[in-house]
Amino acid sequence: MSPTPNPLPEAPLRILLLEDSALDAELVAEILAEAGMTHRITRVVSAQEFLQAVGQEEWDLILADYVLPGFDGLAALAMARERRPQTPFIFVSGALGEEIAVEALKLGATDFVVKQRLERLPATLLRALSEASERRQRQQAQAELHRLLAERTALLHELDHRVKNNLQLLVSLVGMEMRQAESEEARRTLWRMRERLQALGMAHRDLYDGQGARLFDAASFARDLCMELTAAPEAAGITPEFALEAVGIGAAKAAPLALLFNEIVFNALAHAYAGRKGKLKLRMTKQDGRLVFAIADDAFSPGEKEAARRCSTGKILRALALQLDATVEWPEEDPQVLVRVSLPAGGEEI
Repeated sequence: MSPTPNPLPEAPLRILLLEDSALDAELVAEILAEAGMTHRITRVVSAQEFLQAVGQEEWDLILADYVLPGFDGLAALAMARERRPQTPFIFVSGALGEEIAVEALKLGATDFVVKQRLERLPATLLRALSEASERRQRQQAQAELHRLLAERTALLHELDHRVKNNLQLLVSLVGMEMRQAESEEARRTLWRMRERLQALGMAHRDLYDGQGARLFDAASFARDLCMELTAAPEAAGITPEFALEAVGIGAAKAAPLALLFNEIVFNALAHAYAGRKGKLKLRMTKQDGRLVFAIADDAFSPGEKEAARRCSTGKILRALALQLDATVEWPEEDPQVLVRVSLPAGGEEI
């Protein structure tokens, strides 16, 4: 099946012709007219005329001879590519050898036609016009994509800013309620609520870093959280140590995972290290598509392990584990490991 021919343009083609031979210019005009291509040819001969025409007007096509008095087609090509890089440039010459033609194409020429085969010129021009139209359409589509991306990025930044402000407002309000609470139990409950909100704020900060991150860096978050919690006066004497493999978690799991980390680490500090010093060793790795992290020390006593396990069975921890499809284990046979958590990673190494 033969290819469908390119449709003829409806409007007259604006053609700039660099040609010192009036006869050859007439032949070009005649061959285009015979092909049914309406056109308006402006012929120039000198470098000054060509430069002025290229700089002052828009052209659909530029046709050029290769050899001219005191001027040549490659110099004209350089001028055209600098000032009209999107306009097709076609050599129409009787003195264009194969090596020169290849060099011209490398330098940006669209095509070439030898004067001995001018009957090929209409098809060559139509093909050049079609390719130029496709390039413009691609550029317009790319420009539209860039515009949409810029709008999306601006919206993301605005959402990020509002979420940060709202979280900080909640943290401040809870802090005010905590200071005004009448009972120690109420103050402690509000303090835990503030800690959870701060964990969410940390996760949001790490995830929405201004670049539209798709993955949540679980290892980096866990490190920062442990450093912050062990820096509190209540955790004096607890030294964090890390053996963390960089693992990316899907952004949708960032918030529940941050809260789960917070619950596990806080529970360990509050109950497994009560009244003593030690090392909080946080280990994290990816095994068979699952994120596995554990809290360990040189050794935990049976009483410490039991206290941490008994105080970790609240509704919040169970709900978070269920949401993340996570398993939480308190291995009794290993005195070094306090708790081990495993959940589907669903991401990739960062």
